[in-house]
Amino acid sequence: MPGVTTPALGLPLPTLENPSPSTGKVLVVYGSSSSVGAMTTQIATAAGIIVIAVAGGHNHDLVTSCGADRVFDHKDPDITSKVVDAVKASAAEFVGIFDAVSAPETYARDLQILEQLNGGYLACVHPPPTDNIPSDVRTGMVFAVNDVVAPVFRDYVTPALQSGKLKCLPPPTVVGKGLDHVNEALKRCKAGVSGTKLVVEL
Repeated sequence: MPGVTTPALGLPLPTLENPSPSTGKVLVVYGSSSSVGAMTTQIATAAGIIVIAVAGGHNHDLVTSCGADRVFDHKDPDITSKVVDAVKASAAEFVGIFDAVSAPETYARDLQILEQLNGGYLACVHPPPTDNIPSDVRTGMVFAVNDVVAPVFRDYVTPALQSGKLKCLPPPTVVGKGLDHVNEALKRCKAGVSGTKLVVEL
């Protein structure tokens, strides 16, 4: 989107090495059981980054299988303090938060976490918040294609899928076959999807 910056997190690219060499960095992934969140968690882990994840309680096994070091329930009233404590306990350099939900309620939590961790990056999948952003917090929206994403798909995704290091998670739910099922998929997406990805077959 014109006018919306892409956050330059300065993170290394994922590697096919197993296990991946540690970078000494830690990232919070909010909504890590979603399609984007699960991919982010796996790629960050493959880049040697510790992932502290936030997801629904019933999806914790899924998120752990993506490589998250710790997983916390987004409905926990103490979620902010627990995430902050986990980041500090990791003894790694805090990079920021990747918000795969990017809604007003998650932005509020993001900013609370960032404030208690003395700032960092907030990467969003929708336009980021603009009000009351602390000076030590940098926000931006992640684009589908740019000079960082392109080499990840070109050099990592295909061989990682072939080797099994990268998994197609979360599991799919097929809504139907044909473009006439797209509206139904969008309705179901708007109503809320958890621990699965909606697929319309063509």
